[in-house]
Amino acid sequence: MVHPRLVKRARSKRRRTHKLSYSTSSTKQLPSTNPAAAINLLPRDLLVEVIAKVASDSFIDLHTIKTCCKDFLDAKNDSYVWQRVSLDKFPLIHWSNDKASWFLSRCRDYGNIESLFREGLREYFNYPHGKMNSLEILKMAAQKGHKEAKYVYGMILLCSKNDELRKQGLENMRFLRKSKCVVSCRNKVKRLLDSMWKKNSPLERNHIPQCQFKSTCKGWRVKTGGWVLLNDEDDDISLCEYCRWDHELKSFYPLFNVH
Repeated sequence: MVHPRLVKRARSKRRRTHKLSYSTSSTKQLPSTNPAAAINLLPRDLLVEVIAKVASDSFIDLHTIKTCCKDFLDAKNDSYVWQRVSLDKFPLIHWSNDKASWFLSRCRDYGNIESLFREGLREYFNYPHGKMNSLEILKMAAQKGHKEAKYVYGMILLCSKNDELRKQGLENMRFLRKSKCVVSCRNKVKRLLDSMWKKNSPLERNHIPQCQFKSTCKGWRVKTGGWVLLNDEDDDISLCEYCRWDHELKSFYPLFNVH
């Protein structure tokens, strides 16, 4: 007669063996966790969108991502990616560098709006020796949604004595004010212009105020000690917008060497 303890041990051993066998066979059926294999399964449109998002954050990351796999390298050359690539690390004026020149030229050829904006800004200060259509280049970038281009183009139009042009300038500035980004746009434009020598400016100071009731306008006078805008959260949209743009012009004139 077999002892009960021996029977119990045999059953326990069979259960352990069966469990191990099931675990091993299940592991073999698991899908591959290789990143490159997973990327191969992505639709090309989605892959391009991912690369474009990376490019919009940093051109350095765009440069290094090609080492991940061949599919990333192929998607990197899509025109949509070049339209979105960030140029924040590039100065407005760059020294002669073959790789940098090739990179920036390719961005411009593919219609990168940041590249378009920078070209318009550079040419504007080459007046009268640069391109006469620099304002049109800035206008094109603004119409494509580039916020800093909207700021520069809008403020230039506000300097005009032509009422229709000033109205167009107001439309651009109202958009930025509602988006709470006037101050941040001005600061970015200032950083760009600090890197270049501004030879000329065709702008003239406009002595006609936007606000025709400045002496009695409550929107201006409620700001004791002047209107100091440290950031976009300080921009109270409920106050007189015409006083707001008169104030912004005071900050804009020095950026563009307007005396």
